[in-house]
Amino acid sequence: MSSSRLRIVGGTPGNSPWTVSLRDRRGNHFCGGSLINSNWVISTKQCFSSCYVDLTGYTAMMGTLYRNPQAGEPGRQTIRLTKIVCGPSESHLVMLQLETPAQFNERVSQICLPPERYIVPENTVCEIAGWGETKGTGDEAVLNVAQMRVVSNGECNKYFRGRVKENEMCTSAFHGGVGACERDYGGPLACQNSDCWVLEGVIIPMRRCGYPGQPNIFIRVSLYVDWIKKVMELA
Repeated sequence: MSSSRLRIVGGTPGNSPWTVSLRDRRGNHFCGGSLINSNWVISTKQCFSSCYVDLTGYTAMMGTLYRNPQAGEPGRQTIRLTKIVCGPSESHLVMLQLETPAQFNERVSQICLPPERYIVPENTVCEIAGWGETKGTGDEAVLNVAQMRVVSNGECNKYFRGRVKENEMCTSAFHGGVGACERDYGGPLACQNSDCWVLEGVIIPMRRCGYPGQPNIFIRVSLYVDWIKKVMELA
């Protein structure tokens, strides 16, 4: 592994069994996602050219820590994407349907959805995961995980001068520049409650990634739980 470059700015290699690598027709990783049940992945619209994109050849890879895993790696699953459903326009969310159900095991599991309209208390420690750009801070060949503390929108808006909306949430700037970057987009901000890990936020592009002192902004998933459940019921 010594020759590889590490990802997620300031992160460390780690396990996140609900984090999915979205792959284009050439098999290249381009964005992250979160497995919310055996048939559906949540990601962000910014990863796709439109809500009607032809998904032929696009796949979701899960159960691996490596961005470019070796053939025959145990536990790895690569499943074709068959459907994209865009959320309400301000949500920036998409749901992606898998052609066949993911098989859950110790490397692949779903993440729970939050209660509707739940606001994560400030100072809650959550984690992001992804195979994205690390700006030279880590090994880009493996999944990187970084812990981040939730800050209130009021606090976050002191930095962003009121631009953070109700449907967004923030985490602190960690160690002078830990955060999500290119190709992490669509991945999870996961927070642990008493009995499961919960998808509280989805990583979205920011003008500057991993910028020292800058909070990280995410889409607040709890505002869209009703839509998410409807899509799964109607499928």
